[in-house]
Amino acid sequence: MCIWQSTVVHLISTNIISFKLYEDLSTWCSDLKKIATSLVPSLYDIIPPSSVPAQERAAWVEEAATELLEESAFLRYGVDEHGKTQNAAHTALREVVIAFFYTGSYRVARRRPDIFQKQLPLECLALVCMAVNCVLNGLVKNGHSKSIPKFTSKEYGTLYGSMFKLLRQLKDDPYHGLKLERQLCSAESYKVDGNLESLKHRHLWLVLD
Repeated sequence: MCIWQSTVVHLISTNIISFKLYEDLSTWCSDLKKIATSLVPSLYDIIPPSSVPAQERAAWVEEAATELLEESAFLRYGVDEHGKTQNAAHTALREVVIAFFYTGSYRVARRRPDIFQKQLPLECLALVCMAVNCVLNGLVKNGHSKSIPKFTSKEYGTLYGSMFKLLRQLKDDPYHGLKLERQLCSAESYKVDGNLESLKHRHLWLVLD
């Protein structure tokens, strides 16, 4: 069993997601990808400006997406008040988390408010990171979001394992781990205020400065 499947089994065993949702895993992953596809271009500013000629727009998008994938730039969001890199903190990740786990049709967080009001499971953040990675891969390949690769365990299971290990490494860091823990636990970070209704991969990289 790959780590992707193991994660889903873990989410089921802790009742974070239902077995019915697991049975419909292909649809679940597809919907997560659709949410990421709808948000990634604007939140990462990968929409070509009007000054870019029509015949050059695809190449512009491909280059922008490639830069985001290099050394996992898509995970980072500037620096904090101490000048330290903010890993796994990009606004796009937060918005996909909210849209899928908290306010989307599945509303996974509503099934286990005792867990999600305290902390976003690291496995869930890793899945969102992979969904965003998948969309960026499609933009690099095609220059548009009309054709995004399949987001399945076959295509992304191994990469998911690398991402989860990367996040675990981040969590174990004395400085950045505390920041990640606060981010996962912070109600404000994921707009959760107690009322869920209102709510081999070398490009993977951390900056533990």
